[in-house]
Amino acid sequence: MNSLKKQEIWISDLTHTAQGISSITFPLGASYVYAYAQKHLGDDFNFRLFKFPEHLNDALKESIPSMICFSNYSWNLELGYKFASLVKEKNPNIVTVFGGPNFPTETEEKIEFLQKKPHIDFTIELEGELGFVDLVKQLALNNFNIKKLKSGAPRIINTCYAEGNDLISGSINRIQDINIIPSPYLNGLMDKFFDMPLVPMIETTRGCPFSCTFCADGLASKNLVKRYDHERVKEELYLIAKKVKNINELIFTDLNFSMYKQDLQTAKVLADIQKTYHYPTVVSASPGKNMPKRTIEVASMIEGWNLGAQIQSNDTDVLKAIKRKNISSSAYKELIDYGNILGEKTESAIILGMPEDNKKRHFESLRFGIDNDAKVVRMFQAMLLVGTEMASKSTRKKYDIKSKFRTIPGCLGMYDIMGAKHSVAEIEEIIVGSNTLSKEDYIDCRIMNLFITTFYNNSIFEEIFVMLRSLDVSSFDCLVYIKEHPEIYSEKIKKIISEFIFETTEDLYDSWDEANSFVLSPDVIAKYIGGDMGTNELLLSHSKLFNEFEDINNLIFQSVRGYLESKELLSDEIDNYLLDLKKFISLRKKDPLNDTDTIKSATLKFDFEAITKDHYKINPKSLPKLEKPIQYKFFHDKDQQKYISNQRKVYLNQAIGLGKLLQQSNMKRIFRNFERAS
Repeated sequence: MNSLKKQEIWISDLTHTAQGISSITFPLGASYVYAYAQKHLGDDFNFRLFKFPEHLNDALKESIPSMICFSNYSWNLELGYKFASLVKEKNPNIVTVFGGPNFPTETEEKIEFLQKKPHIDFTIELEGELGFVDLVKQLALNNFNIKKLKSGAPRIINTCYAEGNDLISGSINRIQDINIIPSPYLNGLMDKFFDMPLVPMIETTRGCPFSCTFCADGLASKNLVKRYDHERVKEELYLIAKKVKNINELIFTDLNFSMYKQDLQTAKVLADIQKTYHYPTVVSASPGKNMPKRTIEVASMIEGWNLGAQIQSNDTDVLKAIKRKNISSSAYKELIDYGNILGEKTESAIILGMPEDNKKRHFESLRFGIDNDAKVVRMFQAMLLVGTEMASKSTRKKYDIKSKFRTIPGCLGMYDIMGAKHSVAEIEEIIVGSNTLSKEDYIDCRIMNLFITTFYNNSIFEEIFVMLRSLDVSSFDCLVYIKEHPEIYSEKIKKIISEFIFETTEDLYDSWDEANSFVLSPDVIAKYIGGDMGTNELLLSHSKLFNEFEDINNLIFQSVRGYLESKELLSDEIDNYLLDLKKFISLRKKDPLNDTDTIKSATLKFDFEAITKDHYKINPKSLPKLEKPIQYKFFHDKDQQKYISNQRKVYLNQAIGLGKLLQQSNMKRIFRNFERAS
């Protein structure tokens, strides 16, 4: 085609912003589609890429494109669809396209999806690049006349659409050499996003060889893994390091980073970059589910990566039900032990409520992570994601899955779109019970999750749990003791836990429509935006408890004493050490994010410099008594102050920002340093 003025095609990977930026990452997936389309169709079309709804709305005030496209994830579908619907009202001829994993896999469910979303003209499945270009070419042949194109019912690669009551689907194709996709970093497409408070992402591989039923990447069509050339990845990493501004983090979107030998090359490049640019200080990447020794080798080369394994459950019946196989217990322990030697944040991930799960199995999975000394156990509620096997009707029936619907925290708002205010909210479906998990046990598991998040994760009371290990006492059993003794909670802690239970059980709805109708009423959505309703109750309650540091500090020490006494292990030496340790922890960790220039001081009866060098692996009975107490000062150094400042900028402008900061940050870099006062 040879028109004087090129037609406009806009691509959006939107994020909610009413409670701060919900999805704080670069629009990587959409940028690949943009880059590939620009390469093949750039002579005939102008392409634009959007991340924020405000920017898209401003652009729509100036002009309406011929085709408008939206990424489709659980956290942004409704926002994109609201834009698509309103643009369609103004110009019924505009082509609307959605693409992403948040789309069913069964034909009947696909038809239902498209019938409920009639303003979606076409949906692209799986890899978007091939389908997008083929769709645009087909539209161009039909002068962008939607009815004309659909009347011929052409089969478009990786694309489906409704024609009457029929679903027309094209062939499912994977790109055999993903290096044919131009780099959106190296061609300058991503440049404008470096000026925004967003975290860069990079992809070095596509695909996953595993078939987990709870994951959209477990589909057979995604099992073959493809890789970008090393030199391309190297250039992208260096470019990101040179251009990033006030951001500590880099995210690898690979589904099994460190599992392949080529990842060693990537790690070497990243290590060189860290030495030169002091970035990234935080590396986020899902570790490989196999090859633990290679994972250890990769971890030894780079800094800031949380080493561990996403086991989801340690129970054989649960793993069988979700078609997952974990690494061996010995390999898992080797990974965690090595990560702890490196001094990085080691972690495990457990999902509550999957098929065959129950309270005992969930607790034992939690115990497995903690007793193997993972410093963080991430706990998630099982979600029934569109496009996964676990969400299928057959799986629901087999395990008598009981689910509820709720607003996704941070994913809602009132937005200016096409000259008017519109309420939008994203709704998710979570599992709250099954034929093996009762409501009461589900609540007990959630309370235990809160206590692990508050008292155990991210080294918040590391000194205590390391001491318990030195005494051959189970850290997990001590956490169970806290849960089973509510009589020792302060009134503030009781109130927070009561609110947590209410939010866990009551802010839920029986259907998507019920949840959506409730949240979109003007009075209710204002409460959601203000944070009075619809938060992530685990992160919110964690942040509330963290802000009551003296109360949780008192509770953990009272519980440790009580548990040791119940086992006839509490001695005068241990009790005296605990008195000083409690004071030491408070000085280092109470309110560490504010007033980072202040220096605190205290006199203590134990040599905490020597204790710290031993990583707190001490038996208080063997600690030598000091002839004279030591005065210490507690402070943040310049590197810590910069790290804290950057983390605050990224997270504290979001909904439940403190909770996210506590979850995502390496708190060891935030807790105060200490040394002897001169």
